[in-house]
Amino acid sequence: MIKNFDPGTRSRIMVCITPQRSCIRLIERGAQRANETKGEFCVVYVNKSEDISKDIREHKILLDLFDIAQKMGGTVTILTGKKIYETLAQFAKENNITEIIVGKSLRSAFEVIRYGDVINPLKKQIEKSNIFLEVVD
Repeated sequence: MIKNFDPGTRSRIMVCITPQRSCIRLIERGAQRANETKGEFCVVYVNKSEDISKDIREHKILLDLFDIAQKMGGTVTILTGKKIYETLAQFAKENNITEIIVGKSLRSAFEVIRYGDVINPLKKQIEKSNIFLEVVD
């Protein structure tokens, strides 16, 4: 899961996306932060199973998001893992990520209880790693 960042880059921003068009705002924020800090950014998507095939609509959205990220100067990484927060935290630590950008969950409180949360467990996983976590509305 090691990504090839420029070794001289001190600011490494990781933008976490899902197959939703609203994630464009996260990519824009990542590009903005990379520009402000003279750093690099990568867009990361975690697939929860070994099978990367999604329904065609989700696949198209992901491809569009990847294209937007690359046009803004970012790179794209697709990860696979059963627990999204663990996979993201591991990637961040292995790649010396300095900042993670995630979107605020659109799940209801009931859905969070039923299906789980990514943001809070991710915070716990990275809290001792000096990685800043920004949650974008």
